[in-house]
Amino acid sequence: MVYGDDLLSKINGLKQKLSCLVNKKGRNLSDHEVVQISQQLDIYILELQKEHIKGSR
Repeated sequence: MVYGDDLLSKINGLKQKLSCLVNKKGRNLSDHEVVQISQQLDIYILELQKEHIKGSR
């Protein structure tokens, strides 16, 4: 698992990478590489949400 600032950094990096890749692939959201990055981004976002929930208790 990734925590704290490292997690935010990974999320922001993947968001930028995903945006660039989508533009490069002609907005083909079903491209294998686009889907892979999107799924990894989803995992990190869920981890961040779990951290937030734990921290607010």
